[in-house]
Amino acid sequence: MRILYEDKQLPIRSIARIYHCDSGVIARALRKHEITIRHPTAPVSFDKKDLHTLYWDKKLSTYKIAMQYGCDPKTVYRHLRLNNIPTRCRKQITITKETLHRLYIHQHKSLSNIAKAHGYSATGILKKLKQYSIKRRSLSETSTKHQKIDFNGDRKEKAYMIGFRIGDLGIRKKGNLICVSSGTTKTAQSKLIEKLFLSYGPVWIGKRNKHRAWNISCSLNRSFSFLLPKHARIPQWIQKSNSSFFSFLAGYTDAEGNIYISDGRAKFRLRTYDKSILHDIHMVLKRAGIRSLFGLDRKAGINKRGVKQNKDCWSLSINERRALSRLLTILLPILRHEKRKKDAGMAMKNVTKRIATQRLQ
Repeated sequence: MRILYEDKQLPIRSIARIYHCDSGVIARALRKHEITIRHPTAPVSFDKKDLHTLYWDKKLSTYKIAMQYGCDPKTVYRHLRLNNIPTRCRKQITITKETLHRLYIHQHKSLSNIAKAHGYSATGILKKLKQYSIKRRSLSETSTKHQKIDFNGDRKEKAYMIGFRIGDLGIRKKGNLICVSSGTTKTAQSKLIEKLFLSYGPVWIGKRNKHRAWNISCSLNRSFSFLLPKHARIPQWIQKSNSSFFSFLAGYTDAEGNIYISDGRAKFRLRTYDKSILHDIHMVLKRAGIRSLFGLDRKAGINKRGVKQNKDCWSLSINERRALSRLLTILLPILRHEKRKKDAGMAMKNVTKRIATQRLQ
């Protein structure tokens, strides 16, 4: 608003045309942001002959004449009356309820676009919405260019997203939107983030920066508010349900996990600063009969490479073959990271072979 109205000195009517809305909307936005409105508005002058030609000979509506003169249709109507130019009978809006519902609700077209396509005014279309009792779209839908889809409500999907969010995503609220951002040098990670949110709204992946990392971002509607808090503990509703918990663990593993084979033995490891999250995982795994090791990995301070570490780093690992086999049996179908799935598949083959060898012995 400040750039357009104060720096570029554009009139309210011009800004309204940029945003495809009424001048009153812009005036209210200026007042909301405490931007002083310039007064007085420059008067619009009409030549009677030109106005008569536009209105009667060319059959232009007051709306289209107003667009040419950069004013409000009511101003045109007032000058028609002042110049004793008879007005035509008011044009009846014949658009059906079904057509209006399809254009406005399903195709997410704006009132001004619908009005322009059918030769009416935006105000007239708004009146039709009210007449047909068609509910107005929310502010988050109307204030953004791209369509946003509500979260589907699936609890396992929600648990996965929370796990992945704690491990790898930056989330912030911007107006009515939930903004997701992440940076990664790994192609598989960028593909996973894109696939995770693409069905809910557009995902933008920038060019690699000087560190060879991609910046990934997307904007979601308020149904994704559950992603805003970065939980210090795993929510109780997730801990109490095995299906929700392992979905959470799959998301957290896709973000922070490491599944590998060392000295001929498959291993699973989570290493992070989230001590309480790892402790909760350790306790729920124990309840499920899956033995894990939890403890301090590195203390805060300067490490051997001279890099400063501000917090203690904690680790959770599973090395015992039967515990690892049970965990991977559950996680393999629900992991989504390409490399994690590949590594988990190789680890599963490793532990299966080791268990078979033990039986033969």
